[in-house]
Amino acid sequence: QMMSVRPDVLPQEALDELKILQDSVQPFDSNVARAQIESELGRPLDEVFSFISEEPVAAASLAQVYKATLLEDGREVAVKVQRPAVLETVSKDLYVLRRAAEVYQGLIERFAPQQRTDYVGLLNEWAVGFYTELDFMNEARNQMTLRQMLLDEGLERVYVPEVFENLSSRRLLITEWIDGTKLSDCSPEEVKELVDIGQECFLVQLLQVGFFHSDPHPGNLMRMNNRAEPTLALLDFGLMASVDQKEMDTIVNCIIHLANKDYSQLVDDFISLGILPADCDRSKVEPLMDKALTPYVKGGGAKRYEAELKKQYGFDDEGVGMTGGFQAMTQDFLTVLNDIPFAIPPYFALLGRAVVTLEGVALGADPEYKMVMEAYPFVARKLLKEDRPEIQRALQELLYGGGAW
Repeated sequence: QMMSVRPDVLPQEALDELKILQDSVQPFDSNVARAQIESELGRPLDEVFSFISEEPVAAASLAQVYKATLLEDGREVAVKVQRPAVLETVSKDLYVLRRAAEVYQGLIERFAPQQRTDYVGLLNEWAVGFYTELDFMNEARNQMTLRQMLLDEGLERVYVPEVFENLSSRRLLITEWIDGTKLSDCSPEEVKELVDIGQECFLVQLLQVGFFHSDPHPGNLMRMNNRAEPTLALLDFGLMASVDQKEMDTIVNCIIHLANKDYSQLVDDFISLGILPADCDRSKVEPLMDKALTPYVKGGGAKRYEAELKKQYGFDDEGVGMTGGFQAMTQDFLTVLNDIPFAIPPYFALLGRAVVTLEGVALGADPEYKMVMEAYPFVARKLLKEDRPEIQRALQELLYGGGAW
């Protein structure tokens, strides 16, 4: 799903195949689905719905969705029903992956002990998220929570559907039907109209309320129909992540320091986030940050990034390096592997997934998109509105750090 929106990484043929994973997976039998819906409701379908579609309107790996009309008030709803035996299937897969992660962790500890990423911990975090996704009541709570948060923040052009909690259960979720077009079916021009809205929405979630959607692929994002202004609807809240106030403040600092290419301060940020240890060798880390992150700040996705790296290491367009170019690149790689004991915190993996996915959506509409620099104005507005000491220090760096403006 994540790679299906990266036109800068994969050819169109591969993207078309991967898009199937968004919501066009082979559905399971509708008779089985109807029986399961009735079982979860505890009553016949015709006592709840005046209409329900014969076949699913969307099917994904964990569930499929039917369109229905409530008998009580005639409102159109989406009926999401879990695939049969999906819990057993997921559990078997996670068991195999957990054993593989343990073996890999052992190899890392033996041959690269300076690396400190807890791969078993990462797998455990992912597994918890996977099991959480299988509890649709948890998804209902997530959806209601984020809906209220975004309403409180005044995001008028972002919409989260209403949840019918009284009709939902662990394996059945009934929500307001959204009349719209998935971003995966929108033209680049239509997507481009929503990029700023989606970016603002994600930054509010990440930096303002500390509760963000971790699976924002185009199947979960819709352009709503019959709206005076382009409006973005968010769907599927099974996988969410939280960050606390300290982490939010540090991520704000990261954006400022990254935009200003202040890698000395960025090292401090990475230490605060648990990515780097306090005793890391700054003389090695900062130059490598410059080489790895400066091309990313320029935007343009993976192809532009590759071109910038080739330029740094003296490779021509055919990938042939000048004297010492390949040797320098290899040495930098070995330095990262052997001398920089970085770690990936579990929540950071979910954040990375969300960022990679959203950046891919934006690049599909604007190949020159620069995620870090586009986030900078939001950060500036946030700093000007808040008066906490941590924020005021960040504001001073924004004003006097130089580089971004």
